[in-house]
Amino acid sequence: MVDFLIVGGGIAGINVAWQLHQRGSGFHLIDTCKYNSATSIAAGLINPVTGRKFSTQWNIDELIPLAEKTYTEIGHFLHTDFLFKKSIFKIHKNESVVEDWLKIKSAQPVSAYINHFPDSTSYAKYLDFRFGAIGVYPAFHLNMVLMQQQFYAAFSNCILQEQLVYDTLKIEPHAIYYKGNSYRNIIFCDGVAAQKNPWFNFISFKPAKGECLIIEVPNMQLHEIIMKGVILVPIGQNTYWVGATNTWNDLTNEPTQAAFEELDNGLKALLKIPYHVVAHKAAVRPTIKDRTPVVGRHPEIENMFTLNGLGTKGTSLAPYYAKQLVEHIFNGTSINQEVRVNRF
Repeated sequence: MVDFLIVGGGIAGINVAWQLHQRGSGFHLIDTCKYNSATSIAAGLINPVTGRKFSTQWNIDELIPLAEKTYTEIGHFLHTDFLFKKSIFKIHKNESVVEDWLKIKSAQPVSAYINHFPDSTSYAKYLDFRFGAIGVYPAFHLNMVLMQQQFYAAFSNCILQEQLVYDTLKIEPHAIYYKGNSYRNIIFCDGVAAQKNPWFNFISFKPAKGECLIIEVPNMQLHEIIMKGVILVPIGQNTYWVGATNTWNDLTNEPTQAAFEELDNGLKALLKIPYHVVAHKAAVRPTIKDRTPVVGRHPEIENMFTLNGLGTKGTSLAPYYAKQLVEHIFNGTSINQEVRVNRF
Protein backbone atom coordinates (compact mmCIF):
# COMPACT_ATOMS: atom_id res chain seq x y z
CA MET A 1 0.00 0.00 0.00
CA VAL A 2 1.31 3.45 -0.99
CA ASP A 3 1.07 6.21 1.62
CA PHE A 4 -0.45 8.95 -0.56
CA LEU A 5 -2.18 9.55 -3.89
CA ILE A 6 -1.77 13.19 -4.96
CA VAL A 7 -4.24 14.38 -7.61
CA GLY A 8 -2.78 17.26 -9.61
CA GLY A 9 0.81 18.13 -10.45
CA GLY A 10 0.74 21.91 -10.46
CA ILE A 11 2.46 24.18 -7.96
CA ALA A 12 0.32 22.83 -5.10
CA GLY A 13 0.78 19.15 -5.95
CA ILE A 14 4.54 19.44 -6.44
CA ASN A 15 4.98 21.21 -3.11
CA VAL A 16 2.89 18.56 -1.33
CA ALA A 17 4.88 15.80 -3.03
CA TRP A 18 8.14 17.43 -1.97
CA GLN A 19 7.02 17.70 1.65
CA LEU A 20 6.07 14.01 1.63
CA HIS A 21 9.36 13.04 -0.01
CA GLN A 22 11.24 14.96 2.69
CA ARG A 23 9.46 12.82 5.29
CA GLY A 24 10.21 9.58 3.48
CA SER A 25 6.57 8.93 2.60
CA GLY A 26 5.69 7.11 -0.60
CA PHE A 27 3.35 8.77 -3.08
CA HIS A 28 1.89 8.54 -6.55
CA LEU A 29 1.04 11.78 -8.34
CA ILE A 30 -1.55 11.75 -11.10
CA ASP A 31 -1.42 14.45 -13.77
CA THR A 32 -1.81 14.69 -17.54
CA CYS A 33 1.66 16.34 -17.79
CA LYS A 34 0.51 18.44 -20.75
CA TYR A 35 1.91 21.74 -19.43
CA ASN A 36 -1.25 23.69 -20.26
CA SER A 37 -2.42 24.31 -16.70
CA ALA A 38 -2.55 27.55 -14.71
CA THR A 39 0.81 26.64 -13.16
CA SER A 40 2.44 26.03 -16.54
CA ILE A 41 1.58 29.45 -17.99
CA ALA A 42 1.93 31.49 -14.79
CA ALA A 43 4.64 34.10 -14.34
CA GLY A 44 5.98 32.31 -11.27
CA LEU A 45 6.50 35.55 -9.36
CA ILE A 46 6.95 36.22 -5.69
CA ASN A 47 6.20 39.92 -5.36
CA PRO A 48 6.33 41.26 -1.78
CA VAL A 49 4.57 44.55 -2.66
CA THR A 50 1.10 44.31 -4.18
CA GLY A 51 -1.90 46.41 -5.09
CA ARG A 52 -2.50 50.05 -5.85
CA LYS A 53 -1.68 51.02 -2.27
CA PHE A 54 1.81 49.53 -2.52
CA SER A 55 1.01 47.20 0.39
CA THR A 56 3.28 44.49 1.72
CA GLN A 57 1.88 41.04 0.90
CA TRP A 58 0.36 39.14 3.80
CA ASN A 59 2.93 37.22 5.88
CA ILE A 60 5.63 37.84 3.31
CA ASP A 61 8.45 37.88 5.89
CA GLU A 62 7.65 34.21 6.55
CA LEU A 63 6.64 33.27 3.01
CA ILE A 64 9.83 34.44 1.27
CA PRO A 65 12.39 32.54 3.40
CA LEU A 66 10.33 29.35 3.25
CA ALA A 67 9.74 29.62 -0.51
CA GLU A 68 13.41 30.37 -1.18
CA LYS A 69 14.49 27.44 1.01
CA THR A 70 11.96 25.03 -0.53
CA TYR A 71 12.59 25.83 -4.20
CA THR A 72 16.35 25.92 -3.65
CA GLU A 73 16.25 22.47 -2.01
CA ILE A 74 14.15 21.09 -4.85
CA GLY A 75 16.60 22.63 -7.32
CA HIS A 76 19.59 21.05 -5.61
CA PHE A 77 17.83 17.69 -5.61
CA LEU A 78 17.04 18.01 -9.33
CA HIS A 79 20.47 19.52 -10.17
CA THR A 80 18.72 22.46 -11.82
CA ASP A 81 18.38 26.13 -10.90
CA PHE A 82 14.91 27.49 -11.54
CA LEU A 83 14.51 30.12 -8.79
CA PHE A 84 15.99 33.54 -9.52
CA LYS A 85 16.20 36.51 -7.16
CA LYS A 86 15.20 39.72 -8.92
CA SER A 87 14.34 43.38 -8.51
CA ILE A 88 10.95 44.63 -9.63
CA PHE A 89 10.65 48.04 -11.26
CA LYS A 90 7.13 49.37 -10.77
CA ILE A 91 6.91 52.13 -13.37
CA HIS A 92 4.33 54.83 -12.72
CA LYS A 93 1.81 54.89 -15.58
CA ASN A 94 0.71 58.50 -15.26
CA GLU A 95 0.67 61.59 -13.03
CA SER A 96 -2.30 60.26 -11.06
CA VAL A 97 -0.34 57.19 -9.97
CA VAL A 98 2.58 59.41 -8.99
CA GLU A 99 0.26 61.54 -6.85
CA ASP A 100 -1.16 58.43 -5.17
CA TRP A 101 2.35 57.18 -4.42
CA LEU A 102 3.42 60.51 -2.93
CA LYS A 103 0.32 60.62 -0.70
CA ILE A 104 0.96 57.09 0.55
CA LYS A 105 4.64 57.82 1.09
CA SER A 106 3.93 60.97 3.11
CA ALA A 107 1.11 59.47 5.20
CA GLN A 108 2.79 56.33 6.50
CA PRO A 109 6.02 54.32 6.45
CA VAL A 110 6.21 52.43 3.16
CA SER A 111 7.03 48.76 2.79
CA ALA A 112 10.62 47.85 3.61
CA TYR A 113 10.67 46.04 0.27
CA ILE A 114 10.38 49.37 -1.55
CA ASN A 115 14.03 50.16 -1.13
CA HIS A 116 15.42 51.82 -4.24
CA PHE A 117 14.44 54.13 -7.05
CA PRO A 118 15.56 53.07 -10.52
CA ASP A 119 17.63 55.39 -12.66
CA SER A 120 15.55 55.87 -15.79
CA THR A 121 18.56 56.89 -17.87
CA SER A 122 19.74 53.27 -17.95
CA TYR A 123 16.50 52.12 -19.54
CA ALA A 124 15.21 55.20 -21.36
CA LYS A 125 15.99 53.74 -24.78
CA TYR A 126 13.88 50.63 -24.03
CA LEU A 127 11.08 51.67 -21.70
CA ASP A 128 8.68 54.56 -21.16
CA PHE A 129 9.92 55.82 -17.78
CA ARG A 130 8.56 59.38 -18.08
CA PHE A 131 6.74 59.34 -14.71
CA GLY A 132 9.46 57.53 -12.75
CA ALA A 133 9.36 54.27 -10.84
CA ILE A 134 9.93 52.54 -7.53
CA GLY A 135 12.13 49.51 -7.00
CA VAL A 136 11.17 46.42 -5.01
CA TYR A 137 13.73 43.93 -3.67
CA PRO A 138 13.96 41.04 -3.14
CA ALA A 139 11.45 39.46 -5.49
CA PHE A 140 11.70 36.08 -7.20
CA HIS A 141 10.95 34.41 -10.50
CA LEU A 142 10.33 30.67 -10.53
CA ASN A 143 10.62 28.89 -13.88
CA MET A 144 7.44 26.84 -13.46
CA VAL A 145 7.62 24.67 -16.57
CA LEU A 146 11.26 23.75 -15.99
CA MET A 147 10.50 22.77 -12.40
CA GLN A 148 7.54 20.64 -13.48
CA GLN A 149 9.52 18.91 -16.22
CA GLN A 150 12.49 18.14 -13.99
CA PHE A 151 10.29 17.04 -11.09
CA TYR A 152 8.24 14.68 -13.27
CA ALA A 153 11.43 13.22 -14.74
CA ALA A 154 13.09 12.68 -11.36
CA PHE A 155 9.98 11.01 -9.90
CA SER A 156 8.88 9.26 -13.10
CA ASN A 157 8.24 6.00 -11.25
CA CYS A 158 5.75 7.86 -9.04
CA ILE A 159 3.91 9.75 -11.81
CA LEU A 160 0.64 8.43 -13.25
CA GLN A 161 0.41 10.33 -16.53
CA GLU A 162 -3.33 10.48 -17.15
CA GLN A 163 -6.52 12.35 -16.40
CA LEU A 164 -8.20 11.15 -13.22
CA VAL A 165 -11.78 9.99 -13.66
CA TYR A 166 -13.29 10.63 -10.24
CA ASP A 167 -15.78 7.78 -10.30
CA THR A 168 -12.95 5.25 -10.72
CA LEU A 169 -11.79 6.02 -7.17
CA LYS A 170 -13.03 3.71 -4.44
CA ILE A 171 -13.00 5.39 -1.05
CA GLU A 172 -13.04 3.23 2.06
CA PRO A 173 -12.37 4.15 5.71
CA HIS A 174 -8.87 2.71 5.78
CA ALA A 175 -7.82 2.75 2.11
CA ILE A 176 -8.25 4.47 -1.26
CA TYR A 177 -8.29 2.24 -4.35
CA TYR A 178 -7.44 3.35 -7.87
CA LYS A 179 -6.66 1.10 -10.86
CA GLY A 180 -5.29 -1.77 -8.84
CA ASN A 181 -3.29 0.36 -6.43
CA SER A 182 -4.19 1.03 -2.80
CA TYR A 183 -3.37 4.18 -0.82
CA ARG A 184 -3.64 5.16 2.81
CA ASN A 185 -4.53 8.79 1.99
CA ILE A 186 -5.51 10.98 -0.93
CA ILE A 187 -4.71 14.69 -1.36
CA PHE A 188 -6.59 16.64 -4.03
CA CYS A 189 -4.56 19.46 -5.60
CA ASP A 190 -6.76 19.34 -8.68
CA GLY A 191 -7.18 23.04 -9.47
CA VAL A 192 -10.30 24.04 -11.40
CA ALA A 193 -11.16 20.36 -11.95
CA ALA A 194 -12.25 20.35 -8.29
CA GLN A 195 -15.56 21.83 -9.42
CA LYS A 196 -16.38 18.35 -10.73
CA ASN A 197 -14.83 16.59 -7.75
CA PRO A 198 -17.76 14.88 -5.98
CA TRP A 199 -16.04 15.16 -2.59
CA PHE A 200 -15.08 18.85 -2.74
CA ASN A 201 -17.64 20.36 -5.11
CA PHE A 202 -19.13 22.31 -2.18
CA ILE A 203 -16.18 24.73 -2.29
CA SER A 204 -17.21 28.12 -3.70
CA PHE A 205 -14.87 28.48 -6.66
CA LYS A 206 -14.81 31.51 -8.92
CA PRO A 207 -12.35 30.47 -11.65
CA ALA A 208 -10.54 33.19 -13.58
CA LYS A 209 -9.02 32.80 -17.02
CA GLY A 210 -5.57 34.25 -17.50
CA GLU A 211 -3.68 34.80 -20.74
CA CYS A 212 -0.06 35.64 -21.41
CA LEU A 213 2.32 36.24 -24.29
CA ILE A 214 5.89 35.10 -24.85
CA ILE A 215 7.80 37.73 -26.80
CA GLU A 216 11.28 38.25 -28.22
CA VAL A 217 12.91 41.67 -28.02
CA PRO A 218 16.19 41.23 -29.92
CA ASN A 219 17.81 44.52 -28.90
CA MET A 220 16.88 44.60 -25.21
CA GLN A 221 18.66 42.96 -22.30
CA LEU A 222 16.83 43.37 -19.01
CA HIS A 223 17.34 41.37 -15.84
CA GLU A 224 14.68 43.07 -13.74
CA ILE A 225 10.95 42.35 -13.68
CA ILE A 226 9.09 45.34 -15.12
CA MET A 227 5.53 46.34 -14.17
CA LYS A 228 3.57 49.05 -15.94
CA GLY A 229 0.07 47.97 -16.91
CA VAL A 230 1.52 44.63 -18.00
CA ILE A 231 4.18 42.54 -16.29
CA LEU A 232 7.38 41.85 -18.22
CA VAL A 233 9.49 38.95 -16.91
CA PRO A 234 12.86 38.08 -18.51
CA ILE A 235 13.08 34.33 -19.16
CA GLY A 236 16.36 34.20 -21.08
CA GLN A 237 17.87 34.85 -24.51
CA ASN A 238 16.04 38.16 -25.07
CA THR A 239 12.74 36.40 -24.40
CA TYR A 240 10.08 37.67 -22.01
CA TRP A 241 6.86 36.49 -20.41
CA VAL A 242 4.11 39.14 -20.63
CA GLY A 243 0.88 39.06 -18.68
CA ALA A 244 -1.59 38.69 -17.45
CA THR A 245 -5.26 39.17 -18.19
CA ASN A 246 -8.14 38.26 -15.92
CA THR A 247 -11.64 37.25 -17.11
CA TRP A 248 -14.50 35.21 -15.65
CA ASN A 249 -16.87 34.52 -18.57
CA ASP A 250 -14.87 32.40 -21.07
CA LEU A 251 -13.34 29.57 -19.01
CA THR A 252 -11.74 27.62 -21.85
CA ASN A 253 -7.99 27.19 -22.32
CA GLU A 254 -8.19 28.83 -25.74
CA PRO A 255 -6.38 32.16 -26.25
CA THR A 256 -8.60 35.08 -27.27
CA GLN A 257 -8.15 38.06 -29.55
CA ALA A 258 -9.42 40.43 -26.85
CA ALA A 259 -6.70 39.33 -24.43
CA PHE A 260 -4.06 39.53 -27.15
CA GLU A 261 -5.03 43.12 -27.89
CA GLU A 262 -5.04 44.03 -24.17
CA LEU A 263 -1.52 42.69 -23.69
CA ASP A 264 -0.29 44.08 -27.01
CA ASN A 265 -1.60 47.55 -26.15
CA GLY A 266 0.08 47.32 -22.76
CA LEU A 267 3.38 46.45 -24.41
CA LYS A 268 3.08 49.33 -26.84
CA ALA A 269 2.60 51.70 -23.89
CA LEU A 270 5.71 50.29 -22.19
CA LEU A 271 8.27 49.42 -24.87
CA LYS A 272 9.96 51.89 -27.17
CA ILE A 273 11.48 49.25 -29.44
CA PRO A 274 10.00 46.48 -31.65
CA TYR A 275 9.13 43.04 -30.30
CA HIS A 276 7.99 39.76 -31.80
CA VAL A 277 5.22 37.58 -30.34
CA VAL A 278 6.41 33.97 -30.06
CA ALA A 279 3.42 32.42 -28.28
CA HIS A 280 0.01 33.26 -26.83
CA LYS A 281 -1.19 31.03 -23.98
CA ALA A 282 -4.27 30.71 -21.78
CA ALA A 283 -5.36 28.70 -18.75
CA VAL A 284 -7.91 28.89 -15.94
CA ARG A 285 -6.82 29.71 -12.39
CA PRO A 286 -8.52 27.88 -9.50
CA THR A 287 -9.52 30.99 -7.57
CA ILE A 288 -12.15 30.95 -4.83
CA LYS A 289 -14.92 33.50 -4.25
CA ASP A 290 -13.40 34.83 -1.04
CA ARG A 291 -9.93 34.91 -2.69
CA THR A 292 -8.50 32.67 0.02
CA PRO A 293 -7.01 29.17 -0.45
CA VAL A 294 -8.66 26.05 0.93
CA VAL A 295 -6.50 23.65 2.95
CA GLY A 296 -7.23 20.64 5.09
CA ARG A 297 -9.16 17.46 5.71
CA HIS A 298 -12.51 16.55 4.20
CA PRO A 299 -15.25 17.19 6.79
CA GLU A 300 -16.38 13.54 6.80
CA ILE A 301 -13.57 11.41 5.29
CA GLU A 302 -10.54 11.04 7.55
CA ASN A 303 -8.00 10.05 4.89
CA MET A 304 -8.97 12.69 2.28
CA PHE A 305 -7.42 16.17 2.06
CA THR A 306 -7.19 19.15 -0.28
CA LEU A 307 -4.88 22.06 -1.12
CA ASN A 308 -6.40 24.36 -3.71
CA GLY A 309 -7.35 27.92 -4.65
CA LEU A 310 -3.88 29.47 -4.41
CA GLY A 311 -4.80 32.02 -7.09
CA THR A 312 -2.24 34.46 -8.44
CA LYS A 313 0.11 34.11 -5.45
CA GLY A 314 0.63 30.37 -5.74
CA THR A 315 4.42 30.59 -6.00
CA SER A 316 4.73 32.14 -2.55
CA LEU A 317 1.77 30.39 -0.88
CA ALA A 318 2.29 26.80 -2.04
CA PRO A 319 5.36 25.97 0.11
CA TYR A 320 3.71 27.52 3.18
CA TYR A 321 0.37 25.73 2.91
CA ALA A 322 1.83 22.43 1.67
CA LYS A 323 4.07 22.35 4.74
CA GLN A 324 1.15 23.27 6.97
CA LEU A 325 -1.07 20.58 5.47
CA VAL A 326 1.54 17.81 5.73
CA GLU A 327 2.35 18.77 9.32
CA HIS A 328 -1.38 18.66 10.07
CA ILE A 329 -1.65 15.17 8.59
CA PHE A 330 1.35 13.78 10.46
CA ASN A 331 1.35 15.78 13.69
CA GLY A 332 -2.17 17.11 14.06
CA THR A 333 -0.99 20.73 14.02
CA SER A 334 -3.66 23.32 13.24
CA ILE A 335 -4.56 24.76 9.87
CA ASN A 336 -4.95 28.56 9.64
CA GLN A 337 -8.56 29.41 10.45
CA GLU A 338 -9.15 31.48 7.31
CA VAL A 339 -8.25 28.66 4.89
CA ARG A 340 -9.99 25.71 6.56
CA VAL A 341 -12.32 23.51 4.53
CA ASN A 342 -15.15 23.88 7.05
CA ARG A 343 -15.71 27.55 6.16
CA PHE A 344 -17.90 26.38 3.26
